[in-house]
Amino acid sequence: MKKFREHINGIETLSVISDDPKVAVVFLHGYGANMNDLFPLWEIWHQNNFNWYFPNGVLPLPMGNYEGRSWFSIDMEKLEKAMREGTHRDMASTVPAEFESTMRHLESYLMELATRHKKIILGGFSQGAMCSSHLAMKSHLPIEALVLLSGTLLAQAHFPKTTRGLPFYQSHGDFDPILPISGAKDLFNKLQALNFQGTFHVFKGGHEIPSSVLSDVKTFLSQF
Repeated sequence: MKKFREHINGIETLSVISDDPKVAVVFLHGYGANMNDLFPLWEIWHQNNFNWYFPNGVLPLPMGNYEGRSWFSIDMEKLEKAMREGTHRDMASTVPAEFESTMRHLESYLMELATRHKKIILGGFSQGAMCSSHLAMKSHLPIEALVLLSGTLLAQAHFPKTTRGLPFYQSHGDFDPILPISGAKDLFNKLQALNFQGTFHVFKGGHEIPSSVLSDVKTFLSQF
């Protein structure tokens, strides 16, 4: 396995490359994290025909001595208000200012990976899951499967009316204070309505990736 940092269509990426070019596994981090955040997961989930890509969010987010990244901006005032009041934001009807630009960046990114690999498995956590759910709708991309961890239904109007459908795995904490489970259920129902075939694992916890989900994802990926 070769581990290195590279730029793919302008997006900085931590890559782990095997001798078999068949499958690319791409994981998108959440808001305020960066490409290092999910990188250790490749060792837990790796298979011999997998090549791993962990891209940096396209928007810099300076956080003191730490540089976080994001895929689109968040109204922190609304988020904090919702958390204080125990309510949830209407993400389904929200289209972030950078959403379309980010989708173009990531689509170009995946198209480049499609020249290197026959299949792409796409996944993400939180914001990364939201972006992944929309990218999976683009039928010209050779995406074989989808992994959505602690995401929610975002920009519902941008989903197509029909799709090819893909196998997927989704998880969410039942006490997630940042993205309440109601939005995750809405996403699951939306995917099912669009002919996606998958499972929705609800775990006891918050905005996180517990050991039960790590195990589930390993099992899910083993079929590819």
